[in-house]
Amino acid sequence: MTKRTNISRSPLGWTVRIVRDGVEYSRYFRFSDGGVRKSLQAATRWRDDQLQELGERRWKTGPRSKARNNSSGVTGVSRNPYGRWVATWQEDGRQRFKTFATKREAVAHRKEQLTQHAR
Repeated sequence: MTKRTNISRSPLGWTVRIVRDGVEYSRYFRFSDGGVRKSLQAATRWRDDQLQELGERRWKTGPRSKARNNSSGVTGVSRNPYGRWVATWQEDGRQRFKTFATKREAVAHRKEQLTQHAR
């Protein structure tokens, strides 16, 4: 790898961070250990060794679960405290909303607004 993916620079050295299955593997390489270029080379070697050992990132396949903060399952459609459904969208840089009695009406209205105000 020639890009500095997973490597960041701080004032005194390079930090390598790799996360796999929720576990972080990190190491710090100081500039004082041979200078900026040599410490970057050491960081790159360590990163490449770790990536070879850990393997490439595995992306989850299959159906996604509904986000915890999305009760309706549709982006921009939610339920207010009074039990009505609310559709929200952006119009001329401002957030707009409208309430409906049913979820189906709110989803249809939001979809319609997005097509009307698409850039």
